[in-house]
Amino acid sequence: MPNQKQTDYNNSCVTPTYQNTVYFFKNTEQVIQYHESEINVGRYGRYDNPNWLEVEKKIAALDNAQDALVFSSGMNAIVTTVLTFAQPKDRLIYTGKCYRNVRNFFKSVLPKLAIDVIPVDSADTQRFHEEFETQYREGTKIVFIEAPSNPHLYLVDLERLKSQIGQNTLLIVDSTLSTPFNCQPQDFGADLVIHSCSKYLGGHGDILAGTVSGSRELIEEIRNYRNMMGGVVDPHAAVLLNRSLESFKIRMKHFNQAGMEVAQYLQNSPLVENVFYTGLESHPHFSLAQKYLTGHGGVISFEIKANRESTSRFVDSLTVPFMGSNFGSNHPMIEQCSIFTYYKLSAEERQQLGITDNLVRLSVGYGETGMLIEDIERALQETCRV
Repeated sequence: MPNQKQTDYNNSCVTPTYQNTVYFFKNTEQVIQYHESEINVGRYGRYDNPNWLEVEKKIAALDNAQDALVFSSGMNAIVTTVLTFAQPKDRLIYTGKCYRNVRNFFKSVLPKLAIDVIPVDSADTQRFHEEFETQYREGTKIVFIEAPSNPHLYLVDLERLKSQIGQNTLLIVDSTLSTPFNCQPQDFGADLVIHSCSKYLGGHGDILAGTVSGSRELIEEIRNYRNMMGGVVDPHAAVLLNRSLESFKIRMKHFNQAGMEVAQYLQNSPLVENVFYTGLESHPHFSLAQKYLTGHGGVISFEIKANRESTSRFVDSLTVPFMGSNFGSNHPMIEQCSIFTYYKLSAEERQQLGITDNLVRLSVGYGETGMLIEDIERALQETCRV
């Protein structure tokens, strides 16, 4: 067969999937022009893909950033970003109550690279800033904030935090649980914003992807590390993510409304002890939510009036939500935190993280909330004490 490119389908309303490993050059002069940055063409599948580029432009626009990169997962976005900037003898301060594998990466991997890692509990805002002031010092390269946090949805006063750090410290915010629809961390001082697109941004539970957004200069540094480390997203996953971004704002409007409806129901139930949802005045960071969030999403964590065994029976008896560890997709999802995400931790470690035996995390789906609420009410009546 002739070694020629086929005709482009440029009039298609949908970008085709570029499922290729390599890009060809017409001649050696074009190769030289590529190296001299005189032309912008693809070279190799670990460096370039049109499907990524389309997603990255949209994510940058959503995050109010100059540029963005897409990765194979949210964890890969975090790992690559941190390793780009953190060097031996640097210090990294992070919100201690954060996603399990982020915490494991910070505690287990970074110390091997001679990077000093300090967790600070964000549950109490005043104590957080006081402890941060104590731990912050020259040589602190990164401050990593997960806000809202998983699963309690704790927030951080980003403007106050930004005033506490120097110009040589990067403020990185994992904003997965708020999304660009509900929060714009870069408007409040964040240098880089990270999302797991496997959640709300993907929205259908069918892809793994992650992104980081920021200034062109910072993104270019991260790009070089992505090129080396190879944490790139599959082109087909990028196509599915691009599809999902078309309906992102519509879906988030639903999640905000449905999440509030379910949270209010849970708050009024005599069989529920505590509800963690930033849209409720009972949440310890409600005032911060009024400042930083325009909506509160579809994830609600709550403690029911039951012991560990009864909480398991409650979760097992539900028929509407799937039992699984994800959120922001079309299906409602539920998990008993102590035996799902935090099962491998000791009782003492779970206590330090606020993971009680009766803590449940729920993600509402795309359906009407009535059926979900009825299912929860039935299960509560069957398993909980008044």
